[in-house]
Amino acid sequence: MDFNLKRRRLLALLAASAWFGSRKSLASPAIADNGGTTLGPAAEILAILAESKQEYGLSALLCGIWQGEKTIISTAIGNSQTNVPATTAMHLRAGGVTITCICLVLLRLVDRGLVNLDDSVARWWPELPRAETVTLQQLANSTSGYPDFEQDQTFIDANNYNPFRQWQTQELLDIAFATPLLYEPGESWNYSHTNFVVLGELLQRITGQPMDKLLEQEIFAPLGLGHSSYPHSSEIPPPVLHAFSQDRDVFEDSTYWNPSWTSFSGMMISTLGDLGMLALAIAKGSLLSPQGIQAQIAPTTVGLGTNRADLYYGLGIVYANGWLVQNPHFGGYNLFLAALPSQSLAMVVATTIGLNSSDEAHSTLIARKLVQSLTPNQPIPNFG
Repeated sequence: MDFNLKRRRLLALLAASAWFGSRKSLASPAIADNGGTTLGPAAEILAILAESKQEYGLSALLCGIWQGEKTIISTAIGNSQTNVPATTAMHLRAGGVTITCICLVLLRLVDRGLVNLDDSVARWWPELPRAETVTLQQLANSTSGYPDFEQDQTFIDANNYNPFRQWQTQELLDIAFATPLLYEPGESWNYSHTNFVVLGELLQRITGQPMDKLLEQEIFAPLGLGHSSYPHSSEIPPPVLHAFSQDRDVFEDSTYWNPSWTSFSGMMISTLGDLGMLALAIAKGSLLSPQGIQAQIAPTTVGLGTNRADLYYGLGIVYANGWLVQNPHFGGYNLFLAALPSQSLAMVVATTIGLNSSDEAHSTLIARKLVQSLTPNQPIPNFG
């Protein structure tokens, strides 16, 4: 069959079967923003998704794109399990999006004058290494110098041996602080889960609230995220998007692996729609004051480590050429959440691997393709 004919038939089939936010999405060949950038037609987006699922051998691929109050697309293709189609209503582990949320909590506390970003951790946890020097901001932007327990071979071996293990916060910190600080606080940058384990514990001490209540009060309830939660176990409420992993050199269902090793950096559960509302809130800055928004994306890490002016780590989120991005990849779940404040644009891509998939951040690869269609004049730079 002629390739172009095959592609046109695929586009027609996808356009006929997909769910769109309004009939206008089907009628309009493209959606234009105020800056003159053209957003690609929904059928083209669907073709990118279908081709990517096949190219990467994925089990499931979920994608949502929103601009302001308009849904460009919200769809799920593939299977959660054998003969169980994936749906947009399924719950999944949001991983590092938890980091973005706890940093938003921190900034909301700053907005209310309860803490300052330059407060040292010694105020609440004097026993920590360099407690008098390390600040709340250095935890949130990963410049504390704290080693990452997740990179420690002892931890890796233990977690691979028993992925259902319930880890305690102190166990994780004991592993991390068995290694000396990598540099003096503020002098360089390294992504470290340890920072966010410490920050999460500090937020609990500061507020007197457990993290599940804190996130509900500060993030989930204000945004109406009725399908998001921060559990204290490996349970996921139904319906569930199942995940698969080859981390232990065998293809296996990893859905109920215990995420406790991520502690405050990855326990959150959500859905495509809730994540989209979160991304839109980030795009609009609706949870923060103007000062809080500026603090979230201040280029405090530029020139440190690999950070540069167009691609740097802010407070719990990556600034990437105007996009604000989080891209967790763990336990068989891969996610890409992105917000473009200049256009009130939000995008979420979630993937699970298939038997023959490579070990790549597929959601990030797919998101880059989508951005080429959505905002060709504002690409997302290559990163992790």
